[in-house]
Amino acid sequence: MRFLFIVWILAVCSGCQPGQTVLKGHIENYRGESVFVSCYESNLQDTLKVDASGNFSWTPSGTGSQEYGIRVAGYQPWRIPVYLTPGDREELDLSLLPDKTIKVKYAGNRATENEYRLAFSSLDELRIGYDLESRKLSFADYKAQLEPIEHDLQILLEQIDDPEIKAHFRQKQHLWFQNRRTVYASVLAMRLREGEATPDENFNAFVQSLDVNDPKECNEYMVYEIIYWQQAQDSAFRTEERKIDYLNRLDHLVSNQEMKNEFATKYMKMAISGELGRPLDKEIKRYNEICTDGTMRNQIAEQYKEYLRVYGNLMPGKPAPDFELIDDKGEKCRLSDLKGTYVFVDVWATWCKGCVMEIPYMEKVAEYFRNDPRIEIVSISVDANRKAWETKLEKDKPEWKQFLLKNFCDLYNINGIPRFMMFDKKGRIITVDAPRPSDPEIIGFIESHLK
Repeated sequence: MRFLFIVWILAVCSGCQPGQTVLKGHIENYRGESVFVSCYESNLQDTLKVDASGNFSWTPSGTGSQEYGIRVAGYQPWRIPVYLTPGDREELDLSLLPDKTIKVKYAGNRATENEYRLAFSSLDELRIGYDLESRKLSFADYKAQLEPIEHDLQILLEQIDDPEIKAHFRQKQHLWFQNRRTVYASVLAMRLREGEATPDENFNAFVQSLDVNDPKECNEYMVYEIIYWQQAQDSAFRTEERKIDYLNRLDHLVSNQEMKNEFATKYMKMAISGELGRPLDKEIKRYNEICTDGTMRNQIAEQYKEYLRVYGNLMPGKPAPDFELIDDKGEKCRLSDLKGTYVFVDVWATWCKGCVMEIPYMEKVAEYFRNDPRIEIVSISVDANRKAWETKLEKDKPEWKQFLLKNFCDLYNINGIPRFMMFDKKGRIITVDAPRPSDPEIIGFIESHLK
């Protein structure tokens, strides 16, 4: 018996090297679901091997302390955090429940830290600052909603023994709550847009107290909200100059050059990714004046180069790619047939909720320009199901031109609808990303381009 016990011990430990980091565990009610492990710091994306009984054992390939995320396909929470330091032996038991949620239990070297991280990760589910109820609150009341949540999380934080890890988590927690307080700027901006002039001195005092030049006190998200609030209050601010204006305000607001480089670079990456067929040469020039980091500047240059490759032929002034359409009566028509007038195009589909929500506003735009010979209002459906399109038209009875072309998105590199475009009377592109009909300034936008 003693011999068999030794053999069993050797079998259990055969895959473990001294000092090796190991995560092992069990998934109750496991039925072959895909289980994934990821790590933001190392860009790791891997599949966790789970046996038929729901047992698993995994050893990270990287070195150093890192936070990993475990995800079971189809279940919530979407990401279960597992913080590991070199040499840890961590255990993770998961129970898959009928309501598609997961009960999580930690054991091992970092159980306390991981219980804290699980609670911290759940903060992203909070809608405070992003819900309609937040719009009714003063900043004092808004802040008060966050305080008990922060207090409960602090209790978990204090149970962590490792001073270095505790300090690391405390910093992340502090920034998260400061960021969520700063989000109140969006609440005030929304009120201002709706004609509710409601200055809040408590919020203004909070913003003034922020040290935007200390990375322990401020991040790019907070700076974004501060600048957004500045723009909302500036009566001279022009929406079409938003990106240049943002860079100018960032340059004025932040003096810490390392932070300025980082914030400007992250903003430009987002700006280029979100742009659809408009030159950004002025923005790139201003960015290069602000950012002093050569590596970051090269990253932006490469991203913009790729952007021009994709959208170079869709820039303002370029000839609009021509295409053949079929109208609701089965008649064929080409975009070039509409030369001689300006054309405002709505790209939509019956299955797209956002598209359908824009239809009442399209009706108002079409009605406004009904007797204007300078412009045609056109809707192009990308429905694959012609019958669904016809049924929708029969129900709504739109009084502007309706066409069908299911592969239209391929012609204009459209990766999401609704999309609105405008062409001039010579068949040239004005923009392939026009404001939505629901935009209060849509009539002014169209009128400004009519000659």
